[in-house]
Amino acid sequence: MNKTIKGLSLNKPPRQESKNMLMMADIVEGVNAVLNPGKPKINWFVPDPKAVAAVHIKNGKYDKQSSNSKVLYGGEVSDTELKDIKVVAYEGTEGGIYAEGSTSKVTVDGACISTAGDGSGIGGPSSGVAVKFGADLTLKNAIIDTSGRTRYSTAAEENSTLRVYDSVIWSHGMPYGDNIPAPTALMSTPPPPLEIEGNTRTHCTMSNSQSYFYNSNIICDGWAALSTESSEGFVYLEANDCDIICTKSGYGAYADPGCHDFFNGCFIDTSCMMAICAGNSDMTFNDCTAKCGTYFGLMHCVNGWQEEVGEINITGGKIETGKEAFIIKSHNALINMDAVDIKAANGILVKTIVNDDPCATKVEGDAFGVNVNMKDMDVEGDLIHDDYKVRRMWADLKDTTIKGKMKNVTLKMDQGSKWIATANSNVTLISNVNPAQFDAPKGVTIKAEAGETAEFTLSSGGKLVVKAAK
Repeated sequence: MNKTIKGLSLNKPPRQESKNMLMMADIVEGVNAVLNPGKPKINWFVPDPKAVAAVHIKNGKYDKQSSNSKVLYGGEVSDTELKDIKVVAYEGTEGGIYAEGSTSKVTVDGACISTAGDGSGIGGPSSGVAVKFGADLTLKNAIIDTSGRTRYSTAAEENSTLRVYDSVIWSHGMPYGDNIPAPTALMSTPPPPLEIEGNTRTHCTMSNSQSYFYNSNIICDGWAALSTESSEGFVYLEANDCDIICTKSGYGAYADPGCHDFFNGCFIDTSCMMAICAGNSDMTFNDCTAKCGTYFGLMHCVNGWQEEVGEINITGGKIETGKEAFIIKSHNALINMDAVDIKAANGILVKTIVNDDPCATKVEGDAFGVNVNMKDMDVEGDLIHDDYKVRRMWADLKDTTIKGKMKNVTLKMDQGSKWIATANSNVTLISNVNPAQFDAPKGVTIKAEAGETAEFTLSSGGKLVVKAAK
């Protein structure tokens, strides 16, 4: 087949800059309006005002008066250096190490911190280790283990920086599951659209802060290993050569609007998904190995701004998922995969659906759409686009062979790419292609819209039926 099929020339909607950004107060107002209407407002971000840490560093000084020496069982403490810290606390208001203020520059080398009891809020003095208000803390050779509802192992917020080296941090939460009543307080369990359970997160970065993890184990029993919230502009989260594990029900990492997550050489074993992208955010994975009970990536948009795009970039590595590799709920998406070994147990690589979340963003006008770019790959999996009424799925293949079904896909292929259809499919072709780049078994028909009308019998007996666009 030496004939060239002429592709359509379509005007692809450009990616628009997303300048909108919700502040923490806006999020509190919005969630209360939807989930707590007519009742006193609840701010789930704010820690208990009675919370106190075993060691409190404030504005560059060890504040003994504000510290809780009753739960400190060993170690050396100064204004800038903590060594071999031992903390055991049983009350939800009791934490480990808390540093606040831009003049606080602290190094912790050696820590064993165990906390139990139900907490409240995010971060603050009741966390295992937390930084706030511009503080900078480096944690080395630590074990942090927390139990109880809303009991964070580590947290960074309000323009702070946290670095964690060679450590184990683990949150258990309180018991949950069948026949165990779940907490009812607002945002004390994950919102149902996230498709997970649990009642605490191991780590959270928020409000213009940065967190870095190196050669560490980050583990959760439920909800989340590495989370972000309310960036208020910019949040950066990075994990290098780490094990990221969800034992019972939870995600590996989250990127809220304005959040940028990077993972390099990590081992990922999650009971549910690895990544959740919400709104205008991005995640990057380099040479990671992932086993995910449900998806690798769940992407959704609930902020009301149609220009937002969730972005996931994957280079190298190996990924296995129990369900779809990616599920996209009424969101503009950019998924870039380069030389990735990826397998979905149900045979679906990317699927879009219409989001039934009451807060789902509504689209008016042209949307950027769902963009799936693959380079240097040999992959099996379907591309299924059921959110086609308001946005297109654009698939771009470079030196890639894909085997699977395509539904409602706008397809671009370079000369080094090939598609083997496994079931009846329909696509729109936007590049000039040779019929030899397609194949399908007997009984399978590929229906394609393009710049001309033609019909071909493919090498394995299937049909390629091309119709000129009207």
